This record gives sequence, structure tokens and C-alpha cells, in this order.
Amino acid sequence: MPQRLSFLGTNVPYEEARVVILGVPLERTTSWRGGQAQGPNAIRSASDSVEFFSPHFRKDVRAARIADLGDLDPYRSVEEILAEEEAEVERILRDGKVPVVLGGEHTVLVPAVRAARRLGALQLLALDAHSDLRDEYLGLKVCHATALRRAGELVENLVIVGARSFFGADLEEPWFATPTGFSERLRPDLPVWLSVDLDVLDPGLCPGVTNPEPGGLSWADFLGILRDLRRFRVLGMDLVELAPMWDPSGVSAVCAAKILIETIAALWV
Repeated sequence: MPQRLSFLGTNVPYEEARVVILGVPLERTTSWRGGQAQGPNAIRSASDSVEFFSPHFRKDVRAARIADLGDLDPYRSVEEILAEEEAEVERILRDGKVPVVLGGEHTVLVPAVRAARRLGALQLLALDAHSDLRDEYLGLKVCHATALRRAGELVENLVIVGARSFFGADLEEPWFATPTGFSERLRPDLPVWLSVDLDVLDPGLCPGVTNPEPGGLSWADFLGILRDLRRFRVLGMDLVELAPMWDPSGVSAVCAAKILIETIAALWV
């Protein structure tokens, strides 16, 4: 039988792992172009093209002992998928491991934060081109356009970096910060959940996303954020909204794989 894809070809048993990858290929509340369901496996496939070693943080990510649980079954109701994700993330955290959720649409942030919040007070750092702060969108209270509003209601502190698309009223919200000033807005006494929507990057760097926005973070900006984050305890992360069908070159998937490698090297090795 053919072997399923895994990130960096890892086959570390769950019991021995420090970092645990969980794919949630959810694509149900897309408002423009889709393709996010292909994201997790595109990231896994692209990881075959990159090295294990981070030259920026001088770490080999294999030292993080990465396990890849594969994907949740996407052929169920949204409620069932999100409930299973929440249970899995909570299990991973209670086992003393670091969950890394691969989306899928940004909606997958909400159950991950809900699970992490059960273990205690929490703050959320979100890297996103869009504010995602609507109270509802197209009649939905939980969807990609409300993800940061719903997650923000669960945490003690929300900080959003990279936003450059707003629906109006959200522009005055107090949670926005710059790539160089965000760490001053984080509390040193609380653990952090990191949420990375790939559209936070400049679309010239990562065009294969569902809702690209002109401008955005550079690769140097992203690495700088990771360097500042090393001062905080980061419990886990989600990486969402890769839509590889919109980037035939495959560069966006490689970029996503490199984001995971550098984040793991910076925070969990």
C-alpha cells in the first residue's frame, strides 16, 4: 500500500513526539475562491523540497521529534469536524505536546483556541491580512470572516499583525500591531497561541491563497516576528488558507512548509 504523505516524511510515534501535526482540510465557508482543502497535503508534499536545518535559528527541526497524525475526515458536518479538531488539540496539549494545525480555512482556529483555553488563560497572536472580526458573515457566526472575533472572545489578549483589509468599524479596534511592535502588546505572563493566515505575506511571495491582498509582510518581517516570539511560551499554532491551485509554480506551498520549519526551529527545538 502507498504510504500517506507526512510533513518532512516524519514517522515519529505520537508517544515520542514533542510537536504533533494535525491536518484539518476544511473548506465550507469560502466567500470567494476556494482550494484550502488541498492545503495540508500540499504543505506535506512541498516539505520534501526543503532542508531540515534552519540557518536562521541554527536548529535541526528533527530534534523537535515531529509526529504527523494525518487529516481529519472532511466529509462530515462542519460542527462534527470542528468538534473532533477541538478534542484532538486538547488531547495533544494535555499530553504535554505542541499541536500544529494545518488548514483549511481560518475557521479551524476557533476550536484550537477553545481547546487551548481549557488548560488556562491564553493570548492569541494572529498574523492575517484581514481583520476577520465580523460578528457574523453570510448568516454564519463561525466562519473564516469571523474567526478572530470568535477566538478573541475566548482569550485574555488578542494581537493582530499584518492586517490591511477591513470592513470599516473594525479599523478602530485596539488589537492591531506592527511586526516590530507586537511583542509590547503581548503579556509576558500568559502563553500564546500563534495563528498564521498565509495571506499575511506579500502576494508576490505567497500568491496561492484564497484572498490575496496587495502589500503584506516580507520574509524578513516574518523571521523578525519569530525572533521576538522566542521570549514567550507558545503553546501551538495553526497555519491556514493555502490554496495551491492558485499557484501552479508551487512556491506558495514551499513557503508554507518553510514557515513551519522556521517556526518549529525558533520555538520548539
